[in-house]
Amino acid sequence: MSSPTFNFVLDASTQAAYKAPTRQQPANLRGLIRTGKALMGAVLSYPSRHVAKTLAVTGADWIWIDSEHVAWPLDLLAEVIQIINHESGGRMVPIVRVPSKTAFDYMTYCLDAGAGGIIIPHIETVEEVVAIVSACRFPPVGHRSFPPFSFVAGVTDTTPDGETVYSLANKYVAIIPQIESPLGIRNIGPIMQMEEIDACMIGAGDLRLELGLPLAFMGNEPSFAAAMDHASEMARKYNKALVGAALAPTMIEERLRQGFRLLISTIDLYVLAGQTTGQLATARETVEAYMSKHSS
Repeated sequence: MSSPTFNFVLDASTQAAYKAPTRQQPANLRGLIRTGKALMGAVLSYPSRHVAKTLAVTGADWIWIDSEHVAWPLDLLAEVIQIINHESGGRMVPIVRVPSKTAFDYMTYCLDAGAGGIIIPHIETVEEVVAIVSACRFPPVGHRSFPPFSFVAGVTDTTPDGETVYSLANKYVAIIPQIESPLGIRNIGPIMQMEEIDACMIGAGDLRLELGLPLAFMGNEPSFAAAMDHASEMARKYNKALVGAALAPTMIEERLRQGFRLLISTIDLYVLAGQTTGQLATARETVEAYMSKHSS
């Protein structure tokens, strides 16, 4: 039986065209986003080398490492970025959500380690993004300092003719503002107009809380629907992608309709807890059914 042909999700040949020249360098996430393909993502919330190694071989297109709500030791965070790049053979792009919009040192550590992108929470203004671009782009675009301890000269810093690791990083690394407040939604158009921005993440849960609504990731309340519609309109107007959770078929379809292209489709914590709970329940039910049938 032949394998199905996929036209709208990322295929192996397309992905291979956007790999980094070496495993120490970031993949071309900006290029992948611009293909318009749906990029399937996983979440790494456990600060664990072993979990990172396991998830790295699962075939996700990208993995979101959350350091906003998880207290990652910085050396482990950098090591896990490198583990994902190496264990996946460059197939999976690590994207780190940093602790805050002023965590410029975290941004540098993650990018020096080889992250393909960063997500910056609670962005509300163009001015905030300008400061982040300055910290995350090498000159002449920004003021990121060159990393003297990240590359072995002539071995891990190889690049195509006419490029350097610095020019490629500026072209490849994606800066992804996370929009999760009414003010952020109002300013999402000007933010998306910025040349250095290829995608925005919508923090639907926090957005709903900021709007005075119950915590959820979907809803049809007028204020929430209007905010999501505006984000979708701006994404289409400026040809930018949206990033967010899409954890079930109905939610995936809704997010695709809204213009989401980087889809968070699995979360390690919920998979571990949900699968374990479900399998234990099945085991208990099987024992009860067997014993009821065979007891004298």
